[in-house]
Amino acid sequence: MMDLRFELAKIINHSSPGDGVNESPLPGAHCIKFSHLGRRMKQHWHASLCIVAQGCVKIILDREVYRCDGAHYIATPIDLPVTSRLFAATPEQPFLCLKIEFNSLYMSEVAAQIEKDFPKETENPLRAMFIGKASNQMLEATIRLGKLFQVSEDAPVLGPLVIKEILYHLLKGPDGPALRQFVCSGSKMYKVSKAIYTLRAELSKDVDVTSLAKAANMSRSAFFKHFKEVTAMSPIQYQKRLRLLEARRLMTDDGETAEGSAFKVGYNSASQFSREYSRMFGNPPLRDVVKIKITGDSIHRI
Repeated sequence: MMDLRFELAKIINHSSPGDGVNESPLPGAHCIKFSHLGRRMKQHWHASLCIVAQGCVKIILDREVYRCDGAHYIATPIDLPVTSRLFAATPEQPFLCLKIEFNSLYMSEVAAQIEKDFPKETENPLRAMFIGKASNQMLEATIRLGKLFQVSEDAPVLGPLVIKEILYHLLKGPDGPALRQFVCSGSKMYKVSKAIYTLRAELSKDVDVTSLAKAANMSRSAFFKHFKEVTAMSPIQYQKRLRLLEARRLMTDDGETAEGSAFKVGYNSASQFSREYSRMFGNPPLRDVVKIKITGDSIHRI
């Protein structure tokens, strides 16, 4: 396993011309490299599989702390607003990971092949944050995927096949039964994940929990309970955090004004936006954006 981890780290480093999220020839697959620790960063963690080859990252979901280091993976079947911080990253030994954005079609296809019958739903609450040890088979497949990044004409053809192989090893592993709940139509987790997709797609609209519950074929109280089990927060809290994170992205990446960002994500009151933004990020919008530009911190850390 150690040799596989070192080989994967070497490939990711070679495919990362600089610090940050480096694109690959394959849409949805990224090599991530950071040579410095940086500060704690609130971020929109997209539904994905991150396989860490070197370094260590700590993720905070509400009040829960998750830690992931080399030869381990982070699997999040839905988008989550989190706080992350690197705990092992130097110029000599940078933090390195390969990130694969979850493709719902790939996930459903692989899950269907693994389990023909509808999987039994767990009675225990499922949090949508899974940290596990990457198997040798998963690491070997990830290495092959990384090597494809060096052959741009092969990556679009062979890459999806290798990604499905990686997902197969993930869904066959210890976290597989729980993860499959999020892609199996009819399960409670699937219904909640569809509601979350709706919230994200309609970010500027106010949350209507009753309508979301009805679409999920659940009572309002049952929907609220399952939503909080999955995300560690209520639907309103979830939307508010995603709104503020998106507003921050609009200001730092697109050069949008604070007022324009607030309006685009659904705020009607600039003062309310500034107040809630300051509460979440520790500074009002303009000061926060200036600080990010001065420090060079990326809001897309992983």
